[in-house]
Amino acid sequence: MDIKKAKNKLDSVINKSRIHLYKPIQIAEILYKDRTEQKMDLLNLETYRTQSKRWRDVFCMQFLGRVSTSSAKFQDNLFEENAIPPNVLSILGKENRKNNGVVEAYIYKSFEDKHLQNYND
Repeated sequence: MDIKKAKNKLDSVINKSRIHLYKPIQIAEILYKDRTEQKMDLLNLETYRTQSKRWRDVFCMQFLGRVSTSSAKFQDNLFEENAIPPNVLSILGKENRKNNGVVEAYIYKSFEDKHLQNYND
């Protein structure tokens, strides 16, 4: 898989997300931690699956004043083949590291755009 196909999968998750973008934010937080604190093995889901929910919740509490209340099973389907599985996350992670957080910025820009659109409606 190439970066274009990986971006298309990310766009699909962003477009399907409700206003709070919990799942895309979780991806952004994984990529941020990978880039800034520890180069993770993004192919190994168990190295970030549980922790990434906490990282996402810290962001969401700060910017939304709330966290996801969805079931663990629903939250984990983020990493299934029809969303952002580890092989896709690994490609996004390489691009993100190579370009100083470009994928994170893309996700957070989408978050901002969705909130501004909702605010202006």
